[in-house]
Amino acid sequence: MVLASGGQDGAICLWDVLTGSRVSHVYGHRGDVTSLVCTASCIISSGLDDVICIWDRSTGIKLYSIQQEVGCGASLGVISESLLVTGGQGCVSFWDLNFGDLLQTVYLSQSGDGQGVRQLLVLDNAAIVCDFGSELSLVYVPSVLEKLD
Repeated sequence: MVLASGGQDGAICLWDVLTGSRVSHVYGHRGDVTSLVCTASCIISSGLDDVICIWDRSTGIKLYSIQQEVGCGASLGVISESLLVTGGQGCVSFWDLNFGDLLQTVYLSQSGDGQGVRQLLVLDNAAIVCDFGSELSLVYVPSVLEKLD
C-alpha cells in the first residue's frame, strides 16, 4: 500500500502506508505539484508549470510528459487504466495513458470564451462533471475512445 504526495518544490514522493517511510522521491515539475492521480501501473502528476507527467508506479521512472495550455495543468482524472482526462480552456481532452496520444477533445461551449476547467470529477458511469465558468458541465465519455486490440 503506497501513498503519493506532491510538494511545492516539484517533488513527488511515494510513501509506504504501513511504515510511514518514504519509498521514492523524484522531481518532475518546476514549482508546485497541483494534482496527483494513480492507476495500478502509473502515477500522473500535474503542476503549476502546466506539464502533466506520467510515472511508472513500480520504478518511479518518468515515462513521458504532456505540455498543457497555460493554466490548464491542475484538472485531471483517470477514467480507466489506459484513459486520462484533462481540463483545458473551454474543453476536456482524452489521452491514451499507454502512449501519451491525444484521442479526442470535447468543447464545453460554443462561445469559445476560453474559460478553463477548474476541476473535474470522474463518475462511475464514465461521465465527467466539470467545474467550468459559472456552471457545472456533464460530459459523457464517448464510446469511440474504447480501443480494441
